[in-house]
Amino acid sequence: MTLSDHAKKRCQQRGISPDLILVLEALGMEICQKGNSYVLQLDKKTQRSLSKRLKSLLMQVQKNIFVVISDDETVITAAHKH
Repeated sequence: MTLSDHAKKRCQQRGISPDLILVLEALGMEICQKGNSYVLQLDKKTQRSLSKRLKSLLMQVQKNIFVVISDDETVITAAHKH
């Protein structure tokens, strides 16, 4: 997804990170508007679920975990680094 200069400026002014835009792109629901455009937003159920999942993910990130990946991009194993 490409951001216009206007969108970049507004995101910077409003504290909206590029990562959040990626989340909206991946999980957001599309609401059509006139003028061949649409709005991406998270519904309340998705917001709550994502919040819980992110809290859990943050705890896992802090545990120094790694994965081993094959040439064909298959995850072979995952473990904690000691």
